[in-house]
Parts: sequence; C-alpha cells; structure tokens
Amino acid sequence: MRTRPRLTIRARFALLATAVSVTTGTSLLAIMYLLVRRQLAAADNALVQSFVLQGSGAQPGPFPEASVSSAPIPTISSTPLPPDWKPDKVSTLVDDSRHGLLQSLITESALAIVVASLIALGLCWLLAHRALRPVRHITEVASRLSHDTLDERINSLGPADEVKNLADTFDGMLDRLHRSFQAQRMFAANASHELRTPLAIIQTAAETTLSRPHRTEPEYRRALTTMLTAAQRSDRLLASLLTLAQAGRRTRTENIDLAAAARAETSGWPPAGPTLHDDLRPAALAADPVLLDLLLRNLLDNAARYNVPDGRVWLGTRLDAKHAVLTIENTGPVVGAAQIPALRQAFQRGGHRTGSAKPDGLGLGLAIVDAIVEAHHGNWAVAARPGGGLAITVSLPLAIDERLFAHDQQQPPAS
Repeated sequence: MRTRPRLTIRARFALLATAVSVTTGTSLLAIMYLLVRRQLAAADNALVQSFVLQGSGAQPGPFPEASVSSAPIPTISSTPLPPDWKPDKVSTLVDDSRHGLLQSLITESALAIVVASLIALGLCWLLAHRALRPVRHITEVASRLSHDTLDERINSLGPADEVKNLADTFDGMLDRLHRSFQAQRMFAANASHELRTPLAIIQTAAETTLSRPHRTEPEYRRALTTMLTAAQRSDRLLASLLTLAQAGRRTRTENIDLAAAARAETSGWPPAGPTLHDDLRPAALAADPVLLDLLLRNLLDNAARYNVPDGRVWLGTRLDAKHAVLTIENTGPVVGAAQIPALRQAFQRGGHRTGSAKPDGLGLGLAIVDAIVEAHHGNWAVAARPGGGLAITVSLPLAIDERLFAHDQQQPPAS
C-alpha cells in the first residue's frame, strides 16, 4: 500500500533545491580547504628551511616543495636570530599557526554555508510558489468545472514546457468532453422525440376509438393495426438504441476476409431492390465478426432505403497499404455538402425511401457504423455523388496474419 507523502510539492521542491545548494557549497568548501592546506604546507616548509639556512650561514636555494606550489617563498629579514633559536621550535610555531588558520577557515565557511542555506531555502520557497502558479491555475479551473461549464479553458500562454503541455492536454480533454456532453444531450433529446412519436400515435388511436361508445369491427381493427405499427416502431427504435450502445465495444477479434463477409451479406439482397453491382476483391482484416456483419448490414440497408426508382448500388472491397477498404455507393436524392457531417449523427435521415411518402428509417444506421468503425480504430468518409446519393468508404485495420489469405490474393478479382 502506497503511503501518501506528507510534504507538499512546493516544500519538496524547495528542500530539494536547498539540498543541491548545500551539497554544492560543501563540496566547494572541501576543495578550497584542501587547496589552502596544500598551499600553506608548502609555504611553511619553505619558511622553516629559510630559517634553518640563515641560522647555519648557508645561502637559500631552490626547495622541492616550492617547485610544486605557486605560493611565494617568504623572505627572511636580516635581523640576527636570538641565541636560543632552535629549528624545532620554529617548526612547532609554524604548525600551530597553520592549524589555527585552517580551523578558522572551516568554522567561518561552515557558518557562511548555514546562512547561505537559509537564504537559499527562502528563495527556493518563493521560486517554487511562482513556478507552481500555472499548476494552481489548472487546479482552480478544474475545481470550477461542471457539465454546465465545460466551455471554460486554461489557455496557457507560457513557454512550450511541461506545464504548458499539461495545460494544452487538459484543454484538449475538455474539448472532447464538451463535444461528448453536447452529443449526449442531443442524442437524449432526439431519442425522447423519436419515442414520443409512436406513443403519441398509440394514444391518439386509443382516444379516437374510445371517443364513441360503439365502433364497428373494421374501425377497431384499424385502430389496433395503427397501435401495433407504432409499437413495432418503438421496439425497433429501442433495439437500435441498444445496438448503438453496444457497437462501441469489441468482444473478440478474428481474421476475416472482407469480401467473403460482404458476399454473405448480399446473398439475401431483395430482387425488388436497387440493382446491385459488386467488385469484391479479397481483403483480410482483423475485426469482430458480429460487428462487421452489423456494419455491412447497416450500410447496405441505408443504400437500399435511401434510393430512387430503378436505382443502383455499387459495392466493392480491396486492399491498400495499411487497410482493408470497403466502398459502397448508391443512387438517390441529391445531398448537399452541408448535410454530410450531420448524417454521421443519430436520428439524421438523408431522404425518403423509394416509393415512400415518409422516411421509415430510424436515422441510426450511419451512427451505428460510426461507432463500429471507431471501436475497430478505423476511419470512414461520406461524400455526396454528383448525380445524387452517397459514396461511403470504410478503412479497417489489416488482418493479424495476412498469410492466412495469401492464396486468395493470387485469385483474379471478380468481374
């Protein structure tokens, strides 16, 4: 179990910086102490030997100790030495003087380090307070956030350092959360509206039927048929909402041939539907087979539902360098470029089904496709065809082991 640190980050930062200062100062003191002691030892030896030579009447010469040191050799006055002069006595006096000087150097330097450490601790405490100001601003913004204030941002203007990267990352997270909450609110509002419509139909049919004490059997049947249709629509809507909620979760991943999956899905293409043209080339991908079937089903249903009389649908699969690609195009009503982004959202309908006065779709097909593609870490694009209808391209990750489909890649593409 991890224990919670008792010191704040400001205190830890100040203590760490102070420790670095004390360590550096102590190391510098130790180096200076060794250098001074070496210089004093060389100078003292030169001084003692000068006294010895003067006492013996010899001329001073070069000394080995002086050759390794930059300390100047002291000059001896021409004053006669006292009669009781002894070399060992001079050596003792010099050693005592050197020891006292070094002891004084250590004491005063240690006191200076203590004072400098206290000053450094105060300065580091103030600098830590200033350095952590952007972090406190991030904390203040985060503490004010709620689902109603997700439009607030940090907007850090500092240099491109770790704190600015943190602030920019936080702003990016807020952008994603804001869009997610807005989409959730819109989805809840649209779902409520879609569910109220069949309930209103059922209520109206029931009230109309009960407005008179006697109704004929055909009138009761019409009312019950209307209520049954509305109830079935509600059931389809709830099932689609459940599918949309589960579409973003992959339960398993398998190596699948996209062409084979598309061919199986088109095997039940209705004869009365638009003319289907397919160019299904082998394309191995890694996907959840259930979700892949759901993706193909929604795309094909969307292409058939929003079409024109005697319309056409083109379906193709292929491989590119990094993805297995599915393309599906259909004739249909003309879709403006401004309408394309909205088609990815739930409860958006692009046009009427062939021969229908009203759209009988729920507007969830492309929203389910978007959730499935995102769950597989793929991408997809929707474009309007010049003559009407849509052109959709879906790119999904390649198979885990493409060699499983190596023999299929050598086959010529279907005509």
